[in-house]
Amino acid sequence: MTQQIDDLMNEVSKAVTASNELTTASNELAVEVASKMTQLDTKADSAIARAEADYGAKVGELTTHAIEGHKKAIEDASGGRNTILTDAQGNTNIMVRIPRFNYEDLNAKILELTGADLQLGNGTPTMFMTNGVPRGEVYIAKYLASVGANGGCSVVGGVQPLHSVNYDIAKGLCTAKGAGWHMMSIHEWAAIAFWSLANGSVPRGNTNYGRSHENKLETARRSDNGMPGDTAGNGRTDTGKGPDAWAHDHGAFGIQDLVGNVWEWLDQMKLDDGQIITTLDNDPSIAEVNWHRHGAYFDSPSDNQTGTGNVGAPILNNAVTKRNGPVDDDSHDYPYMNVGNFAGITKGASYTPSEILRRLLIESASATSVHGAIYARNYGDRLPRRGGHGDSGSNAGLGALSLNNARSNESSYIGFRPAFFV
Repeated sequence: MTQQIDDLMNEVSKAVTASNELTTASNELAVEVASKMTQLDTKADSAIARAEADYGAKVGELTTHAIEGHKKAIEDASGGRNTILTDAQGNTNIMVRIPRFNYEDLNAKILELTGADLQLGNGTPTMFMTNGVPRGEVYIAKYLASVGANGGCSVVGGVQPLHSVNYDIAKGLCTAKGAGWHMMSIHEWAAIAFWSLANGSVPRGNTNYGRSHENKLETARRSDNGMPGDTAGNGRTDTGKGPDAWAHDHGAFGIQDLVGNVWEWLDQMKLDDGQIITTLDNDPSIAEVNWHRHGAYFDSPSDNQTGTGNVGAPILNNAVTKRNGPVDDDSHDYPYMNVGNFAGITKGASYTPSEILRRLLIESASATSVHGAIYARNYGDRLPRRGGHGDSGSNAGLGALSLNNARSNESSYIGFRPAFFV
């Protein structure tokens, strides 16, 4: 009996040993299988990554070729006047090359066409000067800025302009595009306005709810698809969809929509408690605190500080003698000044005329110039907008200047335009 038990235990021991051996073999096989699967996964992931990288490279290459092809087509069609720039955020920007000209030729031609001597002096316009160094050309956005990719903005035709952004956001969107990019300056706007006046091509635009108030047959598609001239709804139009007469040169390759549609924030100028402050030439790198304080102020015809209405036309003076709100008050809680022709405003008896302010379309030697109303508050910090908007009517124009609002102001009737230094 004992022998039988021993034999049975031996058999059990052999079975356990065999089972252990089988388990070990199974574990070794599982490890080997797992290793093979890991190797396969690694190879598959590597292959997928290579395929994705190759695809991305091919797409990028095709995109680059497409952009370059589009760029060449635009440059060929425009004789080099238009080009495409891709910014640091990958956004497309259709730009107009503005070559350098001089003040004496502008002034002579304006005098010939209008009989007005605007006393612009001689030499290179401040638009083409940066810290005293001249530039051969400057690129200006063909269209108002529109929404772009990667949190940026684009410059393309046939879309709604980017609006409802304050001064600092608009400026930041322009500088974020990369080196050489900046928000259009007071220098650039003024020089282009004088060029248009001298060439007999002062543009019209969307100044009457989707049409020009001067020529009501000139229309563009409204954002709300409304009838041109219908005061209901939003009369804002798509970028560049108006006729050639809405371009600065009355041509297909000019800068579009400078007049009307939306007011445009401009850089390098402001009004501080009525005092005019600017850069002396086109240098966006100068910090705002270091801009030049001119001995020129927008004085008021009234010292009324009651209500929020218009107290009359501003007066260029060498000091503020009458103010319509508290010093350093950036609010809109007090009266403002307004007159329909910026160039016709009165100058104080002691005011010293300024050539640089004439060159910037802030002062004028003649009431005959590019048209546009002026709005101003001589209290608080006021940043400039030009051009007018979609229901400004006769108040819009290349000379229209609003120094009425704080930098924080946002509206569906305010946009902006980038520019670029080569």
